[in-house]
Amino acid sequence: MNRKHTHSPISNSTAGAGAVPLYAGYNYPRLNSFTALVFSLGILINAFSYHSFAPVAVAAILYTATYALLVLTPLDGGAERFMFSRAFSVGYLMAGVAAVYGNQLGGIDLFSDADVFFEIASSETAGLALSDIQLLHENALVIAMWRDMYDFFGALGFEKSRYIGISINVTAVALSGVIGIKMARQIFGNDEYRFRRLTLLVSACGLFWLFAGIHLRDSIVLLAVTGLSYAWLRFLVIPGLGWRLLRITLWSSLAVAYFGFLRLEFVFVPVGMVVAAVMALLLGHVDRGQRFVVYVLMLIGVVTTVVLAVSYAAEILVALERGTIGYDEQGADTHGANSLGMALIVNQVMPIRLVLGSIYLFVFPIPFWSGFQLDSAYALFKSANVIFFYFLLPLLLIAITQLLRYKAMRTPAWLFLVFLIVGFTLAVAASSLETRHFGAFLLPIFVLGTLPDLRDVRILRVYKQYLFIVLTGVVLVHFAWIVIKFV
Repeated sequence: MNRKHTHSPISNSTAGAGAVPLYAGYNYPRLNSFTALVFSLGILINAFSYHSFAPVAVAAILYTATYALLVLTPLDGGAERFMFSRAFSVGYLMAGVAAVYGNQLGGIDLFSDADVFFEIASSETAGLALSDIQLLHENALVIAMWRDMYDFFGALGFEKSRYIGISINVTAVALSGVIGIKMARQIFGNDEYRFRRLTLLVSACGLFWLFAGIHLRDSIVLLAVTGLSYAWLRFLVIPGLGWRLLRITLWSSLAVAYFGFLRLEFVFVPVGMVVAAVMALLLGHVDRGQRFVVYVLMLIGVVTTVVLAVSYAAEILVALERGTIGYDEQGADTHGANSLGMALIVNQVMPIRLVLGSIYLFVFPIPFWSGFQLDSAYALFKSANVIFFYFLLPLLLIAITQLLRYKAMRTPAWLFLVFLIVGFTLAVAASSLETRHFGAFLLPIFVLGTLPDLRDVRILRVYKQYLFIVLTGVVLVHFAWIVIKFV
């Protein structure tokens, strides 16, 4: 029997983990034809680019082992397995595209940070402990993980080639998507419509293609940030003391201990999540008895911040200053010190930089076609990503409008996602203005993007209106760029 669709955004958007499942009878296919086609193309392109089936064997081993992990652990679920297979297949295809750029077209990606990471992980850190690696390189945890996998596959007889590290990245991005499904389950319950939307967003994101296909640390950073976001979201769906509070405290403490080994300034990411959680509990709808949780979290946040400030303040300030200056100089070298972007955003006072920089993260690069060339897969994926963002932005605008309009929807879980997104967007805008760093926080954004129900013709109409406004703005900005560039 067909279920009659309701037009109320509240009834479809605040279900929670214990709600009556929507479309509960949907059965995910064991082998989706589109996913199989994409994975087959990935196999062909990788085998062609490396002139070997060894990359295919490594990817098959990692896929099979991780899929078995999903089935045998609480990560299991039809939507989770579907997400993993789809995201892994797309990521592996894009890894093949990046390999062609590097191996056949002589792209510059092999000679940038990706090449440095490969050399460090595959040969330069043999026998070193995590603390020893950290003394040499900031991202010690990612390097150690890559190194151990290079050693593992080396013991199986595989050559220590970069496709091993890239296959790890593909797996990490796909697992991040799985955790994203778990986040959606916490808010919507068993809503297959939202799961499908989230799978599409993860699979179509150009930044995730970049994370999967190029030998950079961002895939592992994405997985870590997404995992901690899920832990907090799970707590905020039903906030309480006792085991729930102890569990999130343990997860956050573990993140504080290890996030600095991913990227030094990320040591404060767990503190940022505590702040977002406290604000969500203060402004969201919670029982009076749960208000005490706010004060406990505030105490934990203050103590943690003081400890981190005493332990890492000097190093983080140096890292932030070095990173900001480095990316500003890179922008000046790439686009010119007197370019429009440098003048309007990078060189502005901080309040203006925060506002315009936040918008910039969703519309870079300008022009969008700058990456469609044969020199760099990195630039190609960024150009593909901004086109994806054009279609994502209307979803986010509708979601925020609904949360502002309907008070009943402003639960701690939804407000946490909003505060998390706003806070970390501003943080990246104030520091590096690098969309790659922004990508680590995309899964909460994508979950927010699943809120609008486009099956409602009225919401679909609003989406089309917002999309028209966004695309009109894109055309005007690009027209202005052409005028400034050539006139």
